[in-house]
Formats: sequence, C-alpha cells, structure tokens
Amino acid sequence: MIEIKEVRPNSKEMQDFLALPKTLYQPTFLTQSETEEKAQLLGEHELSSYYQLEALVAYKEGRPTARLAIIGYPKENKAYIGYFEAQNDWQTVRKLFETVKAKVRAQGKTHLVGPVNASFWLGYRMKLDHFDQPPFTGEPTGLAFYPKLWQRAGFQLSETYGSVFYRRVPLDDHQGRLEKRYHQFLSKGYTILSPKPNDWTRVSAQVFRLLSTLYADFPLYHAISEDSFKELFAPYRYILDFSMVKLAYKDDQLVGFLITLPDYGNLVYQKKHPINLLKLLKIRKKAKRYLILYLGVAPDHLGLGSALTYPIYQEIKARKALAVGALIHQGKITEHYAPTLKADNHHYGLFEMIL
Repeated sequence: MIEIKEVRPNSKEMQDFLALPKTLYQPTFLTQSETEEKAQLLGEHELSSYYQLEALVAYKEGRPTARLAIIGYPKENKAYIGYFEAQNDWQTVRKLFETVKAKVRAQGKTHLVGPVNASFWLGYRMKLDHFDQPPFTGEPTGLAFYPKLWQRAGFQLSETYGSVFYRRVPLDDHQGRLEKRYHQFLSKGYTILSPKPNDWTRVSAQVFRLLSTLYADFPLYHAISEDSFKELFAPYRYILDFSMVKLAYKDDQLVGFLITLPDYGNLVYQKKHPINLLKLLKIRKKAKRYLILYLGVAPDHLGLGSALTYPIYQEIKARKALAVGALIHQGKITEHYAPTLKADNHHYGLFEMIL
C-alpha cells in the first residue's frame, strides 16, 4: 500500500522527511543541510516569508520511500518542486507526483518546475551525469535514476548547466588573453582587489546590489531584500579565502566581482564539532581545488570578466591547485575561459511540466 502524507511541524512525518536522505547516500555523497530543511518545514527559514512550502512524504508498506516539497510564490502560475529524494520505486514516485499535480492544479498553477529547493538563492538543478564522483561544495547531488524518474513522470528538460573541471595549470602555462584584458582594465583606471574579512558585511551589500541587477533575468530568479541576502551569505565570511575573491571598481563603484570558494566537499553540511572545524580551517588555508562560483560584470564593462579571472588563474597556478568553473548556465561566455586547460565537464538540468 502506498500513502502520501503531509508533513506537519514536529511530527513523525517531519522526522521521516529529514531522515530519508541518510538512507539513500553514502556519507561522502550526502549534502543534506538538516538545519536548512528543518527551518523550511517549520516556516522559520530566512526566506520563508517569500513563498508557501508544503512538504510530502510517500510511504510504501509503512516505510518512507520518497519525499519532496511544493513551493509556491504569490501571483505566479508556476509551482516548484524541491528537496526531492526517493528510492528507485516508480509506483511510489508516480503516486507522489500525481498528488502534487492535483494540489497545484487546485491552486490555479499551470506549470511544475524543479528541482528547486524553495529558492534560486538556496539551490536548484538536477545532476545528469558523473554520479560516481563525490560532489564539490554546492554541487547538486542526486541518484542516477532521478532524471529518468522525472521524465517518466512527464517532465521535460528545460534548462541546462555545466561545470568545467580544469586540469592543474603547468607552471609554464601562459594565458595571454586573460593577462591582456587584466592590464587593459588597470590602464583604464579600474581597481581590482581582494576584500578583507572584516569588510565582508559592507562588500556583500555591494555585491548584492550588482548581482540583483545582473541575475534578474535568470530562470527562477526571485528578488529578496538586502537584509535577507546578508543573513544568507553571512556564513561565507568563515569559509571564503578572501585572497581568492576579486572585486573590480571604477570611479568608486563596484562593477564586477569574482567569488572563488575552496572546495570543502560535503564538509560544510556536517556538524560543526571541533574536528570538522579544524578540517575546514586547513582547507581554507590551502585547498587542493577551488570553485569559481559567482562571476558578475556590469553591462557597460564587457571583457572585465576575463580581467577578474586572470589574478585568480595566477593564484591557482602558484598554489598548484585544481579549479572548477561551477554551475554555468550553458551558453554563457564563461564556459570558454582558458579552453586549453579543460579536463572534464559535469552536466545539470532544470525540468518543467505543463499541467
């Protein structure tokens, strides 16, 4: 027998919702933030006021087999599916999605989109390949059968993304185009620098204002307040290596940023006991791999992305580290930086269903 149950605060269903991922993934592949999920289920997350979230757990013969959350934004005809996890059981997943479709149709929604963990700001996309490789920090995870389950349920791939894995930079490598761009912008009066950790609150506000303009046309983008952004990104102060963050100013205005994060694997999702904190500090000091996560350039400063990339490229080369251009919307120019150094690609997708 298959049952679909709604998750109520502090209920058995809530416990089962939070416990299910741990039964599906090996420890090195588990990227669940139980703190984030619990806050979502209780309606206490920093972003909870922006949307309505309803969580469901599917049971087969009394055992939790699949879960997801339905997310709806006011005055929007799309509903989003996030926090999806499931065993490879088509009958259970089919009934779960049928329940979802009935619920969102009753709300007047005409499209289902996912995976979206409630918000653009928290994580979205489904992994499409390389399921045998442990995730880098922030990489979407999933099981190899998820894309087929969603497609069988009637979803179609609507957006694609990729991560570019770069091989270690030879010490004699020379990226002349990047270097040329860097010196061109310096000669035009631009300042490119790394912020100090104590400046993160002020700098993150500047980044937010520029990012909000640049990302406004991205799929799934929903505006949030500056205070919400600061709250979400405050923990970055403790995991960023600020020498690997570059900001570009022209006439005292922030016009570009490149935020590179040490790759902590799934360590950032684990409990913050002393041993894990020491591991984080060690990686932050000298990582084996860096993730190029956020790159933004104001429209009137085209080419600045290459200039921002150059000092990061130099740092990575000097540290003999690896790098990943992470989670790039396919078709963006950043896919083509340093093409001679590319070693591999991971792919991700966003799925949509018209009801």
